[in-house]
Amino acid sequence: MSSAEEGNRGSRFSRRSFITGAALGVVAGAAAVALPRKIFRDPARPEFLSEYYINGFWLETAGFEDKTPNPPLLERKVLADIAIIGGGFTGLASAYHLAKRFPSKKIIVLETARCGFGASGRNGGQALPVHPVVEDIFEKEGVDAAKKFANLTRQGLEIIRSYVKDHGVQCEMEESGVLVLAYKERDMEGLSRSHEIARDMGRGSRLLSRDEVKRELKSDRYHGGWRLSDGAILNPAKLALGMKTMVESMGVQVFERTKVMSLTPGSRVRLETEFGEVQADAVVIGTNGYTQKLGLFKHRFAPLCNYVVATEPLSPAQIESIGWKGREAIWDTRTEFDYIRLSADNRVVMGGEHAPYFYGGGLSGGNYKPSIEMLEQSILKTWPQLEGLKVTHRWGGTMAFTLNFLPFMGVMGGSKNIYYSLGYSGEGVCFSQLAGKIISELYAREESELTRLMVVNHLPPRIPSEPLRYAGVNLYERLFK
Repeated sequence: MSSAEEGNRGSRFSRRSFITGAALGVVAGAAAVALPRKIFRDPARPEFLSEYYINGFWLETAGFEDKTPNPPLLERKVLADIAIIGGGFTGLASAYHLAKRFPSKKIIVLETARCGFGASGRNGGQALPVHPVVEDIFEKEGVDAAKKFANLTRQGLEIIRSYVKDHGVQCEMEESGVLVLAYKERDMEGLSRSHEIARDMGRGSRLLSRDEVKRELKSDRYHGGWRLSDGAILNPAKLALGMKTMVESMGVQVFERTKVMSLTPGSRVRLETEFGEVQADAVVIGTNGYTQKLGLFKHRFAPLCNYVVATEPLSPAQIESIGWKGREAIWDTRTEFDYIRLSADNRVVMGGEHAPYFYGGGLSGGNYKPSIEMLEQSILKTWPQLEGLKVTHRWGGTMAFTLNFLPFMGVMGGSKNIYYSLGYSGEGVCFSQLAGKIISELYAREESELTRLMVVNHLPPRIPSEPLRYAGVNLYERLFK
């Protein structure tokens, strides 16, 4: 799933319009109100409870199945200073920054399955640091405000660099930049504007003609492109497992196979798990697309599902046939776009094409065949010369999309001791790392440029309830695909 893509005017609009248009489409979908739930059931959606094995390339190469999971929480009552729900990037980044600032605090992480099992271990492996909203800020508030926001949010990538440099986290990180490809000729206008903005902000940027893209990628599918120097590719599952080891070395206790059943606010927050109970002075919620299972933020984000495939390693002749010497993170300008990269062993890893929303916000794991088949076809549409290349891995998972395309984080509860960050809208690899730092500053009651970011303590617009939500998303998809 798309973990992180860096915006441009044309593609930023197309991505944002998918979820924004869904809200506008609810009016046309109002006639569906009386239809029963069973009419909306998608028989191709794998049931979430059946998800035991994920055919994910990142999880496999990280040795996920070979590592013994941590024991679950079985004690009747555990006391903690800080309890973190979720063992993905947000939860582990929060654990890291909190433990770094408050080494004497007892910090525990509660993960339903295994650390990295959710979106953190399943995304496209693209770590792109500057959020697409930076261009909106440029247009509305000018270059100085945009540069300030970009410099702050760029810290997410810097934090990952520090894990690699200072803590020995090995995650196959390559700072190769990003290449945005114009799917239609008219998309070049938006890419040209993005290039102008990037240049005005002093960022490494270059516009590519159709012929230049064809020479570099040896594909006739695109009408030009925009290259930006910011950004990296990495193995997200190795990053998540490396972060787990890192925080444990700092004294954080990680419980896996521990599902939080309920959360009761108070001066001391009570968390009931399947087999035990935790009472903590503060709680951090780092569950992103799964957060509605806790009964929280039900109308603030929509859980959209996305899918990824990986091929067998390319032979030297196949690598030569597609060019791609820069090994950039790639995505195109469609509403439901492809995001593509090469793995460390030269597999084509492609995600996107179709991001279904399932009625009632149903989560999807495993394989959703309609999306998987579209991805496999898209590889050959991009590079027909790879005919016969085998797809070896197919996987998927859940993202959290907001109507304004921005994440939201902050502190809530009568005692102001419940911290949260979610709604990354496919931009979570870097932003979740920054979220961990912001949460540590909020916990410290520290006011800083980060805690004053527009995404802190500002909820996104409400999303309509079912069945309007389902009708709107699917109607918009059919009209504007």
